[in-house]
Amino acid sequence: MIAKSLLAGLCAFLAVTCTVFVNSGDAGVVYRFGAIDRTLDAGLGFKAPWPIERHITVDVSEVRRAEPGKVRMLTGDTNLVDIDLVVQYAVADPVAYQVGLADAEPTLVAIVLSATKNIIATMGVDALLTTGRTQLQQEAEAAAQAMLDRHNTGLRIDAVEVREVTPPPAVVDAFNDVSSARGDRETLALSAEAYTSKRLPEVRGEANLLIEKAKTHAAQRSARTSGEVARFQSLLEAKQQSPAATRAQLWIETAQAVGSRVDVHAIRDRTEISISD
Repeated sequence: MIAKSLLAGLCAFLAVTCTVFVNSGDAGVVYRFGAIDRTLDAGLGFKAPWPIERHITVDVSEVRRAEPGKVRMLTGDTNLVDIDLVVQYAVADPVAYQVGLADAEPTLVAIVLSATKNIIATMGVDALLTTGRTQLQQEAEAAAQAMLDRHNTGLRIDAVEVREVTPPPAVVDAFNDVSSARGDRETLALSAEAYTSKRLPEVRGEANLLIEKAKTHAAQRSARTSGEVARFQSLLEAKQQSPAATRAQLWIETAQAVGSRVDVHAIRDRTEISISD
């Protein structure tokens, strides 16, 4: 009976110590004589009894959050900004996570801050405070992940969120003045664009009208000139055929054109012409 009891107790001990149940979203890392031997997926698994093997459960589904707080950094145009980051990360490789970093989160934060400082050092303060936040987040995430992979940390960054970018308190007023001036400039630019869009069609219409008038005047002058040329050509032909008659006709036409302002007096063999006021 004692032997059976001992055997039953041994079997119960082995069942308890050799059976491993891994919850969904976790991974089991099995150590054999202190060295990592294998991993266990979610579900029921087995291992040799202690002290031969032991296991550690690692949560690989949890999205963890690190908040380093506000950090002052120098921009590419030598301005200071206070930046507040939030880093979301998870364990991608439980084995590398176990043998890699002793203090995973502080190291992760230091790497993300280092990558962020390097990127901010290439950007202007205007971009950071307006449209450059998305670019900063994406580039910081990619650079920090590359550094984590290079050091085989087993961590995966899900997101780097720039929660706030502000100028230091000592220069807030100066930044506000610059922001106000920038807003005034944009307002003036929009007003100028609106005036241009309104005035430009009017100017184009006036220009087209002047062009049409010039074309009409040119056509009239061309027609008149053609008529004058034809007239003088006919006079030339008539003069060549009958010079005396042509001369007399020209005298008559000239006299009719001048009208009552001209008095013509014939004195012996010469002609005297006087023009009345």
